[in-house]
Amino acid sequence: MHRRGGGDRRVSALFILGGQESMSEKSEKHFNSGHVFGKPTEMKEDTSTGGAPYLQITMDVSGGKSGRVTAYCRMWGQQRYQPLLDDFRNNPGGDYVLRGFISQYSKDENTFNNFTVFEFERKSSERRAVFILKGEVSHQPSALNDGGQRFLLKVVRPGTNGQEQEETFELWAQGEKLLEKVAKGDLVEVKGMVRQAEPDDFFGGSDGPVRAFVEKLRVVVSAAP
Repeated sequence: MHRRGGGDRRVSALFILGGQESMSEKSEKHFNSGHVFGKPTEMKEDTSTGGAPYLQITMDVSGGKSGRVTAYCRMWGQQRYQPLLDDFRNNPGGDYVLRGFISQYSKDENTFNNFTVFEFERKSSERRAVFILKGEVSHQPSALNDGGQRFLLKVVRPGTNGQEQEETFELWAQGEKLLEKVAKGDLVEVKGMVRQAEPDDFFGGSDGPVRAFVEKLRVVVSAAP
C-alpha cells in the first residue's frame, strides 16, 4: 500500500480564542474530501503553464450505482506522483483508490467535475467517485424539475501562500431526495456521488447527464433565526 500526504483540506473562517477552538467553531469548518475508486485507463505526465509537473489520471468508475462515468484526476509534483506512475507501469491492470478533493469547472454552460488527489492505494472495491462537502448554501435552491433539485454550495479551503480559496459547487438531488428544508445561508454537510441521473434504467442501461448528486444531507447550522 502506498500513501502520500497532502495536508488537511479543512478551513475555518471563525475566530480562534486563546489558541483553541470551541466545539461550535469546529462544527462550522468548511470541508472538501473526494475519493475515486476505479481502474486507471491512462496516466500521462504533463506540465502546467507555470512549469509545475503533474500526472493526469483517467479512471473508469462505471458501475451499477454510477452508470457510465469516467473520472479525471490530477496529482501534482513528480516526487508525489512517481510511485503511483511506477506502480501502474510495472503492474498494469487492477483497481486503485485515489484520495483528495473534488473541484468543478464550467464550459459551454455545462458543469464538469474533476479531482485533485494526493494519496493512492491498490484496492479493489465498488467503482465510484464520491465526495463529502461542508459549506454554505449560497443561493436559494431551485424548484423541483425534470432533472431534480439544484442548489449551489460555497466551500472555502486553504490555498497557496496562506490565502483562502473559495469554490462554489453545483449540486443536484433527485425527486426522491428533496431538499426543501435547505435554505440560502444554511451551513450543510453533503455526501454524494458523481454519476448519471439514471445509472440503472428500465431498459437495463444507464441514461442522463453526469452530475454531482447528493445522496445524504445534514443541516449543520440553519440560517433561520
